[in-house]
Parts: sequence; structure tokens; C-alpha cells
Amino acid sequence: MRTVSDAYGYLSDQVPTCDLDRYWDGLRFAMDAAGFPINPIGGEPYPDEGSTWGEGGPHTNSCALTSDQVRQVASLLAATPFTALTKHLTAGGTAGLYPANRNWASPVVHSCAAGYYRGLVEFFQEAAAAGQCTVFWAA
Repeated sequence: MRTVSDAYGYLSDQVPTCDLDRYWDGLRFAMDAAGFPINPIGGEPYPDEGSTWGEGGPHTNSCALTSDQVRQVASLLAATPFTALTKHLTAGGTAGLYPANRNWASPVVHSCAAGYYRGLVEFFQEAAAAGQCTVFWAA
């Protein structure tokens, strides 16, 4: 059985990752606003509610999706072009998203977010194909 610190180290160094930089909260917000039934930046507390990693704020603690949820998310992401999320991302400017100094309506921010979204789509396609679960945390 792995301890929390062992699990964190293993996940940090030994498994495929998808770094969303400071765009994770804007993407999370846009996918929630678009009505995603399962948000890929979410899930059940991991490894459990009392032992999550992260900064302790809203949406910053580690959470996991099961392999079945990963397959569902992969299909949803593949069917949802980033352009379907831009109006929601723009609305994020009044939602107090991280980072607070990001202009979520900016075309430059949208362009960067689109690149991270493509990476997220690819990550979930690969995880679904491999039958893997996922763990998210804002480190």
C-alpha cells in the first residue's frame, strides 16, 4: 500500500501527465458552464477527502476520475471543439478565476487556452485507450 507521499511521488514522476499551466481554472469553469456532465478537471477527492493534495481552495485539491469516467470524458472532449467553450471562458472574467490577473476575454488568452485544451483532449484520448483513471491537482 502506498502512502500519500509515495503516491504523489509516483504520480508526479512515473505516469503520463498533462500540464495545463495557469489555464486549468478557466478551462474548468468553461466546461462547467457548458454543462459537461463530467468535468475532466474534477472528480472524487484523491486519495481520500482527508488526504488530498493542493492548495485547499475551491477546485485546487487532488481528485480522480475512474477509467469509465475517463472514457466518457474522452468522448465528450473529442466531440466538443474549443470554440464551443470560448463564450464561457470570456464569462470567466467575472467569476474570480485563477489567476486573478488573467483577461479571460482576450484573444491571446483564448489562443493559449485552446492549445491547453488540445493537450487535454489528447491526454484523455490516450488515457481512455489505455483504460486508465486520471488524477487532477493544482500543484
